[in-house]
Formats: sequence, structure tokens, C-alpha cells
Amino acid sequence: MREWNEAVDYIEAHLADGVSGRALAAITLTSEYHFRRMFATLAGMPLSEYVRRRRMSIATGQILEGRGVLDVAVDF
Repeated sequence: MREWNEAVDYIEAHLADGVSGRALAAITLTSEYHFRRMFATLAGMPLSEYVRRRRMSIATGQILEGRGVLDVAVDF
């Protein structure tokens, strides 16, 4: 389970610059196919949807803090 927690940490650290399925598979010591299937089972949604929702959550928080929409859009 430690590897899966490391994978989530990797996702959080790389939201702005892109999440690599191949890197996540290497972290969890699985194939990319198996990682994506297991992630979808554990998270209840595909990896791409999880990343999209996390980006939107962070972007919303930044807009509410007063950053300009254009600046946030460029970041994400």
C-alpha cells in the first residue's frame, strides 16, 4: 500500500506539469495497464478524471484567494 500512497503523492506534486501513467506504474511496481485499472477501482474513477478534478479543485481555490482567472488558466 506504501507504493500506492507514493503514487498519489506523485500525482499531487505533478498536477500542474503533467502526470505520467508510466511513472506511476513504475512507482507502484505494476504495468501501466494494471495501474490504471487498479486506480479506477480504488478511486472510483479513471486516473484522467481524478487528475482533472484535482486540478479544478486547486484552480478554484486559487481563484477564490484572489488570483486572476487567466493566470490560473495558464497554470493549469
